[in-house]
Order: sequence, then C-alpha cells, then structure tokens
Amino acid sequence: MILDDINFLRQYHLPMTEQILSFLKKNNPLDFTVKEIEIQGRDLFVRPSEYLTKAPSELRFETHRIYADVQYVVQGVEMMQLAKNNLSSLTDYDTTGDCQFFQASGVVSDIVVSQGQFIVFFPGEAHRPCCYYDGNPASVKKLVFKIRMK
Repeated sequence: MILDDINFLRQYHLPMTEQILSFLKKNNPLDFTVKEIEIQGRDLFVRPSEYLTKAPSELRFETHRIYADVQYVVQGVEMMQLAKNNLSSLTDYDTTGDCQFFQASGVVSDIVVSQGQFIVFFPGEAHRPCCYYDGNPASVKKLVFKIRMK
C-alpha cells in the first residue's frame, strides 16, 4: 500500500505512471459521466465514480489478483481500511471482475484519504474503500485506475 499526494506519483515507479499523469493532464477529473475509460486497453483503465461514503459495517473488504488499484480522491475525503489477516471469504473469486469479497476479524487499519491524494492497493491487499471519515456520509468523487500487474 502507498498513500501520497497525486503530485508525487512519479516517485514510486509504478507501471503506467506516465500514462496516468498524461490522462489527468488532458482530462478534467471532475467531468466524467462514463463508468469506465480504457487508457491502454485492459492493461490500464480508469473507473470514475461519485458517491456518498458509508459506515464501514455496510461495506465489504475486497482483494484483486491481477490489477492494482490507484484510487485518486478528486473531491471530498473518505476513510479506507486495510486488513492484513483473519479474513473470511464471503464470495468466490470473480475472474471477470478480478475481485473477491471478505470479512475481516483481525486488526484493521484506518487510512484517511483526502482530496488530491491517492492510495495504491496491490494485488492481494484486502481493502475496504468508500467509508465515511467523521461518522457522517460525505460526497466523494474518485478515479480508480486499474493497472495490470500480472
């Protein structure tokens, strides 16, 4: 997991960094109305979203096997959670969506991601995004870049 300001994305030497930054330079991240945009085929695509954050108890932990998530909060603030152990599977692995859902009974870390920041979840890292930060639902606009790692 990596957390930082979007202006420092280059320093982490992730695959597709230049393509992500070029995309952000050419496009207004607040103007998307589509569900998904391919940037470099299925090796790099982005899913824009706008939503109200929820209580963590209303959401599930997820993992991916093929893609890393670069979750960039364009507007608002949310808490995301990371679980390292004691995961119980809630669903089978979905090969089409590259996703499996879990419940965590072990230690859970809370991570606040503010406007202008990004967080990277690598394949296998159980994360729960979209949680409210201060106990109340808040509006968030986010771009989730999916980078093929395998």
